[in-house]
Amino acid sequence: MDGTLAIKQLAENIWTFNESVPNTEPGAESPTRPQVDAYLITGSERAVVIDTLMDEKSLYQKVRELTSLPLDVLITHAHPDHLGICIKDFSDAGCDIYIFEEEMPSLERLKRNVPLYKYLQEGMIFDLGGYKLETLKLPGHTPASALFLEAEKRHLYTGDAIGAGVFWMWTPASLSLKVLKENLDKLWDRVKDMKDLVIHTGHRHQAPIQHNLDFLADVIFATEKIISGEWVGEEKEMSFGGGGQKVKYRTLAHNYIIDYAYNPDNIG
Repeated sequence: MDGTLAIKQLAENIWTFNESVPNTEPGAESPTRPQVDAYLITGSERAVVIDTLMDEKSLYQKVRELTSLPLDVLITHAHPDHLGICIKDFSDAGCDIYIFEEEMPSLERLKRNVPLYKYLQEGMIFDLGGYKLETLKLPGHTPASALFLEAEKRHLYTGDAIGAGVFWMWTPASLSLKVLKENLDKLWDRVKDMKDLVIHTGHRHQAPIQHNLDFLADVIFATEKIISGEWVGEEKEMSFGGGGQKVKYRTLAHNYIIDYAYNPDNIG
């Protein structure tokens, strides 16, 4: 939906770009509602964009209004609300576009074809000049969801890998909850001592507070409880990809998770 892009500066060198979608809720006060976020991060020498929204057409133009630095694009995962149609604009402008190779089958189904994608490697560093992003891999929500950590500045960009208050672990490409739990534990070991960590998710609007280590702990705790069978979500149907699929929800309103949606046949 071109023309619904909201830009907010989060820090001296960090901007978020939020794309809105039509608000179909009965009695909605606004015709649109926030949907998905992309990020621009600049250093002294280079810049990166993390994800490219969905149907928004002006992202590249808006990024270039903020920086003229050499630019790379980092894709967290191959879902259509994070690998948007404007990916071609970045490719045509000569930007390198990075994604984990395991995401390519989903990417090809999206038909987001550009001349060449470069493959992320776990541990790969993007040095922007005074701001270094380390590439982490967290299979679960998708086969190879990517996260990007600035350990010194305490910033973690997660896409949908740990959700954003709403967490989908029921999609056809989602791995088992046990695999997710193993990878969440690895992430926790990496960041648990970063008490002031700020987590930048792919859908900032889904939670009323800034995400932090407490949020990550909630995701891990909920995953443990679902795997153990202690928590069983209410069964619901939702439409996905033109069809219907039954999924189970567990609502954790007392903490930072609003809906943890999972496939009860894919616990592991």
